[in-house]
Amino acid sequence: MAAKAVPISRPKSARLWQNFGFWNFVTIGAFALLAFFLIYPLLAVFGQSLTSKTGDLMEGYRKFFSQPYYSNSLLNSLLVSIPATFASMLIGVPLAYIVTRYSIPNRSLIRAAIVLTLISPPFIGAYAWVVMLGRAGLVNKFLENFGVQVPSIYGPIGLGFVFTITHYPFVFLIVSSAIRSIDQSIEDAARNLGSGEIKTLLTVIFPILLPSITAGVLLSFMTIVADFGTPMIIGERFRVLPTHIYSEFVNEMGGNATMASAMSVILIAICLIALALQRYLAFKTSYHAQTVRPLETRKPQGWSGALMIGFTYLVLFVSLLPMIVIFFSSFSIGRGSILTTNFGWDNYERVLYNISEAIMNSFWLATMSALIDIVLAVLIAYVLVRGKTRLRGVLDSLVALPNAIPGTVIAVGFIIVFNQPPFLLTGTWIILVVSYVVRRLPYAVRACVAMLQQIDSTIEEASVNLGVPPLRTFLRVVMPLMIPAIIGGGIMTWVTTISELSSTILLYYGPFATMTVKIFSNVITNEFGTASALAVILTISTFVPLVLMYRFLGERAEQAL
Repeated sequence: MAAKAVPISRPKSARLWQNFGFWNFVTIGAFALLAFFLIYPLLAVFGQSLTSKTGDLMEGYRKFFSQPYYSNSLLNSLLVSIPATFASMLIGVPLAYIVTRYSIPNRSLIRAAIVLTLISPPFIGAYAWVVMLGRAGLVNKFLENFGVQVPSIYGPIGLGFVFTITHYPFVFLIVSSAIRSIDQSIEDAARNLGSGEIKTLLTVIFPILLPSITAGVLLSFMTIVADFGTPMIIGERFRVLPTHIYSEFVNEMGGNATMASAMSVILIAICLIALALQRYLAFKTSYHAQTVRPLETRKPQGWSGALMIGFTYLVLFVSLLPMIVIFFSSFSIGRGSILTTNFGWDNYERVLYNISEAIMNSFWLATMSALIDIVLAVLIAYVLVRGKTRLRGVLDSLVALPNAIPGTVIAVGFIIVFNQPPFLLTGTWIILVVSYVVRRLPYAVRACVAMLQQIDSTIEEASVNLGVPPLRTFLRVVMPLMIPAIIGGGIMTWVTTISELSSTILLYYGPFATMTVKIFSNVITNEFGTASALAVILTISTFVPLVLMYRFLGERAEQAL
């Protein structure tokens, strides 16, 4: 008699995994991570802003708006950020149109140089302008020989100038990408109806570019108003919100966590308003068109062509000048703020002997953060593009939220939340990695989402129909197609992490100091030679991965920016 087959019983965990679905677990995990490491610290900052020794819930905000010592920091932030944003638009928009539409000599080199300006840490550019136009700056000292007095770079005017030079690439990249997506037939139709070149540009091309211009301007504004390093170096007594938050939190007299938190909430509100406005205008004014034939490039001719070439190379020269100055000052032999014409390797020897640990810290912290980010980004991007949950919009907003939260504010939230048991992370390298992962996750997710949207879903359906489970299909079919996005997103995450200062300066503990912290501390103590040598190492560390990304991905690399 044949033996009766006994069905094999699977463990409850295996049945739960099969019935509930892997991607549902991913969705829940993503919400849990963002809730605990992003929303919770932000709510803690808000809660801290409402506390006071007297029990008055609104004392911090009342004190902020009633005392000029505090409220002036808000006025100063707007006073310098709005003009600098406007100036960034005046440079970025025409530069994007010229470089994209006209065959300017060395166009690819110009684009690479502008991207390098964008990737380079803004505070390094600020420090370079101090070397040139500070009170003992190279340019100032040179002009003094001819009796010419030049105002120093310190203060609101210098701050606005440096903000403009370091942030116009945001507008340039977004607008130039939009120009490349316009079909030539649109311009041809306008010209056939008798519209001249200038009229076509103003009445046809410009309205199409308006959403991208708005996005670039608001993104530039958010990064300017949240910048910590630049105003800390050249702002001096001109305090803005990020620097005032820092000084209030680490005050030698014990600090005032309530006031720091209240100012953090105000700074968050400004950035969130800008982000909401950007997304609203992008949704309201966006258009969708199939680009069959991109706009034709033209050869610059006559005096107008000469002006365009001159404008392009002038902006390029001013943008690259800080890097050139830092490179040469890194070889200047001298101590303190005095840079000499005697050159040697003394600064690099001093860096490698005394600060090599900071270099290693930067590399391994950035690498670990980038690896974690790219794993999370691949999974979250798939949920956002292919997922069926109704909460995709909420998850997408949560993932984009760190773009609008200044690093200083995230650091304050982390200190409030993770400075006591059972989640005591302050003083460890873990809190740095977690903050980097949270802050840079949008870069990797955006790159992966853009790639997934280009992958036809029928490829996966065909694999599943042939009997391959969805998860295995994802690993064997979809993941290999996402390699360019994984590389680009990983490199962008790594590059922006290794140059992070605003959150690191509050969260780091002595043994885990990074290159940005050491550069900042050397600038503050006027050790310009050592700071320059370390800045060159950091710049090369960001430039080489960027070159490799462009080498392997070409123009697709800009999708990760």
